[in-house]
Amino acid sequence: MHRLTLTGHLTQADKAASDYAYIPFDLPEPAQRLTVRYSYSAAMSSNQTEGGNVIDIGLFDPAGAAFPGGAGFRGWSGSARSEFTLTPSDATPGYLPGPLPAGRYQVVLGLYRIWPAGADYEIHIEAELENQKSDFSEKSDFSIRANPSFPPKSAFHSSRQWLRGDLQSHTFHSDAKGSPQQLLDKAKALGLDFLAVTDHNNTSHHWALAALDDGSLLLIPGQEVTTYYGHMNVWGTGRWCDFRCRTADDIRAIIELAHSQGALCSINHPKQGGPAWEYGFDLPVDALEVWQGPWPYRNTESLALWDRLLAEGWRVPVVGGSDYHCPAAADTNFLRLGQPTTWVQVTERSEAGVLAGIQRGRVCISASADGPRLALQARSAHGEAEMGGVLPVESGEVVELTTNVWGGSGLRLRLVVDGAVAFEQPIDSDEAVSTARVRPQRYVRAELVGDFPAEQLPPQAPAGIDLRGWRWALTNPIYCEQKKDTDLHG
Repeated sequence: MHRLTLTGHLTQADKAASDYAYIPFDLPEPAQRLTVRYSYSAAMSSNQTEGGNVIDIGLFDPAGAAFPGGAGFRGWSGSARSEFTLTPSDATPGYLPGPLPAGRYQVVLGLYRIWPAGADYEIHIEAELENQKSDFSEKSDFSIRANPSFPPKSAFHSSRQWLRGDLQSHTFHSDAKGSPQQLLDKAKALGLDFLAVTDHNNTSHHWALAALDDGSLLLIPGQEVTTYYGHMNVWGTGRWCDFRCRTADDIRAIIELAHSQGALCSINHPKQGGPAWEYGFDLPVDALEVWQGPWPYRNTESLALWDRLLAEGWRVPVVGGSDYHCPAAADTNFLRLGQPTTWVQVTERSEAGVLAGIQRGRVCISASADGPRLALQARSAHGEAEMGGVLPVESGEVVELTTNVWGGSGLRLRLVVDGAVAFEQPIDSDEAVSTARVRPQRYVRAELVGDFPAEQLPPQAPAGIDLRGWRWALTNPIYCEQKKDTDLHG
């Protein structure tokens, strides 16, 4: 057995210089098994609110750690695990199996929080080299840089249809306790059509999902790019897209890498405790998660931010995501899978169909998988548009809006025009069509609003939760494009 112990001291000055410390070690020969264990001083406990250290961990192999998307990335577990093991055919969740060649490896430590006294760390390496006697002898041609293969899904092309799903969820491949199988079982029980599993900063869950995919649920390859200054979902690629960034230029490089793989990028939960998004919004992202978890989870902050961005001319579709961390046993938390649920209008039942629908903004969000939903259309003297579309209007022109409502009985329909409520109407049936005339300049959107009945509040709900003014459904906007007289009349 090849053993090493690496020690050192990290300070707040190290954190100021870089959020990541790279601790190298060498394997003199290829290995059949590699185990890494680490510990550090003054570790912050789960019930602490201040003080103490929080240090995350990951690994790069000799192929390299160059940013972005280092070719030697072998996994990341944040601070969820104190040890991990890799072999050619198996690995701790969050890490990728595959050959363990001789050469220089790098343990990467994420300096999430370093207290004033600093942190002493110890990293213990145990490697079972190929020339050493071992009970483990299995070889593998597994390629850590190949994308997993998901079976083809049946598709329809005859008409547009709505699919419902959840765009942010987690398993024990990052910081949840439940398995991919348990998560898929819950999604199927809810009747979801698609699911994005977005474990933090790694892609090891993709292979587990591919092995479980029976075609009954559209599985969207995903990962949550979890940085210390904001989180971002990447959907539509099995390639690891990096997370080691501090500046807007860094996150832009990751977005460009994801786009080069045909993926979409979505800013997650931009609100206090979300955590907030610190990179700004002048970025080529494809979506914004405006609703995360049950409505009282500070989603009014994300909604207010969205309205401000829309008023400034931002035209990026919005989605929802539960951020559900699957438990290993029964649900005991207030947050559940599909809270909220994102509905996407598609022309084919496929991953490509869902992603294309999101890009077009043909998306509405409902509080749950069986919750109410909306669709919005608009007509001016010069054209028509649906959610995500652009409507040509003259300055001050009256526009006719049509809103379809499903499951909204007892709630209030609101039309938000340029950041203000311009129309409100009670809904008294499960299926309703509402028409209104408004004068938009920038955008219009629709929402369903209502108080949560106190008698229906589950026992897991936080004490003192505000039951007033919950959103039950949101549409994407219709954008208004002001036309000059010469454009309209030649």
